[in-house]
Amino acid sequence: VVLLSGLPQLNSTLRLSIHEPFRQRIVMNYNLEGMTKAEGHSYVTAKLNGAGCTQTVFEENALEAILNAANGTPRMINKLCNASLLVGNSSNLNIITADAVMQAINDCELG
Repeated sequence: VVLLSGLPQLNSTLRLSIHEPFRQRIVMNYNLEGMTKAEGHSYVTAKLNGAGCTQTVFEENALEAILNAANGTPRMINKLCNASLLVGNSSNLNIITADAVMQAINDCELG
């Protein structure tokens, strides 16, 4: 048994005619979808709780902006939360605002 994992581009690569013999041997194919906004919200909350955080860190519209920009990808949610926290820290914010998130998105070159 071989488990093959990759980004969505892997499917495009496997569809090339040169890979046809290999593709014919694939017995099962499963594609993970990104998280819904509700799942993303729960994910961020769980991460913060796991770090021992008991206070509100992100304004609701700030978290919404993170989830929109991350498009359901956990790695991008983590990256944008971290970048937003850095922006908030450098701006001496007590709570991360949507403006701080927008700056983080631009800093991450997603905007």
